[in-house]
Amino acid sequence: MENETVNVTINLDALRNELRVALQRVIYLVSAGLKAAEGIDSENLQLPTVSMAVTYASNLKFTPEEIKQQYTSWILTNGFRDSIECVSAFLESVHKVLSIWKLTGKQNETVQIKAADWNATFVDGVKKFHRLGFPDKLDHIKDEHDIEMDEKFVDLLLSINTARNCLVHRHGIVSDRDITADCKLEVKWTTLMFVLKNEDGEKELVIGELVEKESWVGVRLVGQVKTFDLGAKIEFSTKEFSDITWTSFLFGEDLVTKIHSYAVKSGIIEGATDNA
Repeated sequence: MENETVNVTINLDALRNELRVALQRVIYLVSAGLKAAEGIDSENLQLPTVSMAVTYASNLKFTPEEIKQQYTSWILTNGFRDSIECVSAFLESVHKVLSIWKLTGKQNETVQIKAADWNATFVDGVKKFHRLGFPDKLDHIKDEHDIEMDEKFVDLLLSINTARNCLVHRHGIVSDRDITADCKLEVKWTTLMFVLKNEDGEKELVIGELVEKESWVGVRLVGQVKTFDLGAKIEFSTKEFSDITWTSFLFGEDLVTKIHSYAVKSGIIEGATDNA
């Protein structure tokens, strides 16, 4: 097996699509859960495969309104957590792509790689990267692979990840480990806003609002911030979940674009293609 060769093809469109598909899956599942919340039978809450109901806390009861509210909150919380974990998994694929380029160089060159170098990069290196926390993964991609990420998106994703950590490790109850400013936890994202501009100036356009002929309509990205006090429980509305997912999508699109630009500039790939 000494002379065995391995051909590696990197498709940046597939890398971009990985995050798109993962986020779309989360949105589909959250959407299904929110629709299911409308028809919950609060009097018959037991697993469908269990013939006899098992009760661990007989004093816990839900009214129809309470179970709908609790279930809706649970769906959105888990969707939020999964969306940022989709980004973390996407970063692992990004790391593999950049590691291949760092090891092999230009796409059209035949390169012989020592087994020790391959193992160090794609066995040990991949394991080490997987064990990194989300902020350290971002730093590694920037520092070790010379990718200049948009600091605005990095700031947004780090705040979202802070909320994710609180949800996973502290059941969403904000502790002193989570607060980022003024003894609060700040979660930041971006949203699309339609704006109406006319001779009177500019204002947000509400869907369904009549637009005068002399006006024009534009779309812009607007930053959003939600703060949680120490001891508060992290919760998001459906609109906020949607915007946070959108922010993750924008981050991924921007990162792949920057990876492509880096590869062209470095001579790794040629032209405007996204395939390497």
